[in-house]
Amino acid sequence: MRSRKLLILAVAFSFALSTLTPANADNPPRRILSGWLPDYSLARNLPTVEGNLDLIKDISPFWYGLTGETNIKDKYALGKYTTSKEAVIARLKANGLLLLPTITDDTKKLVLANLLANPTSRTNIVQTIKSLVLRYNYDGIDLDFEVFYTQDGRSSWPTTKPNWIAFIKELSTALHEQGKLLSVTTPPDFAPETKRAGNWVFSWAEIGPHIDRLRIMAYDFSTVNPGPIGPLPWSEDAVKYASTQMPASKVFLGIPGYGRDWITKVEGFCPKDFATSVVVGAKAAVVMREAVTLATTNNAAITYNPTHAESTFTYKKSYVDPTNSASFCTATRTVWFPDEKSYAARTNLVGKYRLGGIAVWTFGMENTAAITAVRDIAKSIAPDQVIGTMSTDLEQIAYGSTFNLTGTFKLPDKTPIPSLNVRFEIKNSSDNSWRTLAAGVTDAAGVIAVPVIVGQKSEIRLVSEGSWERSEGKTLEKTISVIPKVRLDLPASLKVNTTYAVTGQVSPKSADIKLTVKQGGKSIGEFATDANGLFTFNTKITEPGLATYQVVITAGSKNTAGMSDEITVLVR
Repeated sequence: MRSRKLLILAVAFSFALSTLTPANADNPPRRILSGWLPDYSLARNLPTVEGNLDLIKDISPFWYGLTGETNIKDKYALGKYTTSKEAVIARLKANGLLLLPTITDDTKKLVLANLLANPTSRTNIVQTIKSLVLRYNYDGIDLDFEVFYTQDGRSSWPTTKPNWIAFIKELSTALHEQGKLLSVTTPPDFAPETKRAGNWVFSWAEIGPHIDRLRIMAYDFSTVNPGPIGPLPWSEDAVKYASTQMPASKVFLGIPGYGRDWITKVEGFCPKDFATSVVVGAKAAVVMREAVTLATTNNAAITYNPTHAESTFTYKKSYVDPTNSASFCTATRTVWFPDEKSYAARTNLVGKYRLGGIAVWTFGMENTAAITAVRDIAKSIAPDQVIGTMSTDLEQIAYGSTFNLTGTFKLPDKTPIPSLNVRFEIKNSSDNSWRTLAAGVTDAAGVIAVPVIVGQKSEIRLVSEGSWERSEGKTLEKTISVIPKVRLDLPASLKVNTTYAVTGQVSPKSADIKLTVKQGGKSIGEFATDANGLFTFNTKITEPGLATYQVVITAGSKNTAGMSDEITVLVR
């Protein structure tokens, strides 16, 4: 996109300035909370979203599954809700939320991988997704394609990876042309030096330039044996690496709202109704808001593990034959689950790595204290820092000349900031403080290009508008020197032995500019300008011929040194 240009005349004070919005002193929370609205229990989960709109910018209804290159299954319809999907969409949009519904890969092993390998079927998938987005006027789409790593096997990844990248590029182009967003949800990947097993098939670095969100599923670390759901060091390593592969502002840490309850030991003989379910290794899901009640009911003591930033407890439960109380077994069960401390620890990573935010699986699982912890941190996170740089093609100009100023505004991770209000400020010798002369807006690359005229030696800078989301960004100051322009009102010719009073003027008009008048290369006097930049001297030539005059200006606080052109006059 071409830079938006604005001519600034530093001497024209009638310039109409843009209206700038000051930062909100109330410090509302940063809208860092995102996540999934599941295709069940809308009556419980939707109010959770609507009760925290000050924290949420976008949301992903978990409604769709890809089953073929031209078919997407509608999971909302499977819920048999009395409220129509269109009504829920309208309700969410009315709350100002961006809707990025999630599409899962509901195909079998290697099916999607093979479809992406074929350019025609790959394009068909792109068009199928695009049609869904346009049909409901969604703000974009979120892809949660997990079969690559749950079923296909790592041996398939070298073949799948380039086809996945090609698919993301094509889908990104198709959606962005319609003004829509592309979010991608993946399991964690890690820097090689961590020696953690990552999921490199999703190619974070290669898809980074083409997506708008990366949501990392930092959960399901422990599935077979009891352990943390998404230990903090493991989660942090994932976002730390992602922040090196793409702008950190695109990265969202996925955090669980659930835990697991494993059976670790069984004593006695279980009644037949429990014989197959109450076995060592069996597990059940526990949502956060119910975990404390489970512990309390079973007289279990909860222990918070600060390393993993999760809580755990162990309890025993007996399973009795309802027809024979003497027939029972007792299971020892171990639970790991996240709580409000877990949410706080993970939300703190948003500020530490300047992430886009957190994404919860799912809304409605958390307890009230967890949301409070997120809100407190969202309020405390400092606004995004804006880094402004400024350059000019000239640092010294002749009076009345134009120089070109270019400013660039980015986040610390080098993400350009488009549509950012920027002020042009100036301070010269007569100013006690900076003055705003005009304002413009950055283009898509975060750039503003400005042709500028200044009337005298001045300091200049660009300042971006501050808000709760971003700090005010100031470029380094630069001094622009102005070489004065001199006019001498000499007659076309002079008479010998005649005294002439000659008037001159220095522009820009300013008092007390020191100058020397030379005649024939020799000084005939030193003078100073009046408030209108005027000066007068007397000259008398005693020999006929040609006389030359030149004015040399001494550098001062208002001006740089300079001199006029040499003027030749005929003496008769």
